[in-house]
This record gives sequence, C-alpha cells and structure tokens, in this order.
Amino acid sequence: MKVPILSPQRGGKAQPTPPEIAQAQARQRAQSWLPLKDLHDGFLIRPDGAVVAGVKIAPFNLALKSERERQGIIQSFQAALNGLNVPWQLLSLERPVDLDAYLDSLDRIEVPNGPQKRLLRDYAGWVRAQAQAGNQVERRYYLLMTRQGKDAMAEHRTALRGLGDDLGRIRGFRTAILDDALWRELLFLVFHADQAATEAVPDGGPRPTPLYRRDNP
Repeated sequence: MKVPILSPQRGGKAQPTPPEIAQAQARQRAQSWLPLKDLHDGFLIRPDGAVVAGVKIAPFNLALKSERERQGIIQSFQAALNGLNVPWQLLSLERPVDLDAYLDSLDRIEVPNGPQKRLLRDYAGWVRAQAQAGNQVERRYYLLMTRQGKDAMAEHRTALRGLGDDLGRIRGFRTAILDDALWRELLFLVFHADQAATEAVPDGGPRPTPLYRRDNP
C-alpha cells in the first residue's frame, strides 16, 4: 500500500515513521468501511465514483390541512418524485431535542396567580414528562439523488434547481438544497444521534438507511 511521505530522512529521501504508517493504515481502513469518499460543494462522492446530491424538506403537520389540501400536497409531491429520472432515496430521521433550555425559559415566565399560572404550570409539567420519557425528538426529511459520470455534478445542479421550483410550489413545503454544512448535519445525525441534541456538528458521517428508495427510474 502507498503511504504518504511525511518524515524527511538523511540523503534527501523520506521514509514514513511507524506511527505515520499506523495512521495511514487506520485511515485507509476507515475509508474502505465508510460509504463515502469525499464531500465538497454540496455533493457527497461515493467510493465507486457516484455523486449524491439532496434536498432537506422541513416537516409540517398535514393533519392541520383540509382533506382537499392534503390530497393536493400528496399528489404534487408524488408528481415531483415521478419526475426524477435518477435513483433516489427518501430519508426520515429523528433528532433528539434538548428541552432543558426551553424548560428554564418556561420557569422564568412571570404570570399572575390564577388560570394562566395553572395552565403554564401544567404545560411545563407535561414538557418535563415528555423529556423524562425520552419523547423529545423532531423529525427531519431528506431526498437524496445519485448520478454517475463526468457530468454528474453539473447535471445535479440543473436538476436541483428544477426540483426546488417544483417543491416550492407545493403549499406548506419548505426545502433547502444540501450544502456541505447540511450534509455534515445529516451524517452526524446518523453517526451520533444521541449527541446531536447537545453537540455541535463536526465533519464526517455515514450513509443512512433510506425510508424509501427507487434504484431504477
């Protein structure tokens, strides 16, 4: 295997030290295990050369819509998916939510004695019960698409603009094309779901299991 030349030696030649060899071997083992090779310009590059791009879709409550609105939203989203001519995956991920700061803010609210104070106390008690039961999560949705070939990135950029326009016309939909920061957020959420509520997002992450996927458009 090839090891980067890091330590200069006598005579102008450079030989890797044992710690450098071990570090390079560990890096190669990690890269062979992780299903990603690189991440830049909003694209995830897989080891097989395939390029993955995506859109983050903000959740919203369909139950608050009328039956007619629900049908319109579902049909419009289905039409947008049917318009994709590449393999795609729809992911649904849960993110833990840290409610401590929110509970502190509730405790600081000053209201006069009476119904309002009882209502606030009951609500704060319900939030604490949800936190203790481990129910404090929010759901995030991602639509990922895969292309191959030397023009994959350019084709992704064109397709993402059109997809963004299509989804933007659906009432209630809020979307964002995945940039490097959103990719790291997604991957960190999969790698370290328990830490995602309280820790900043570092670089790196895995490929999640899809909620739904279509390989042959």
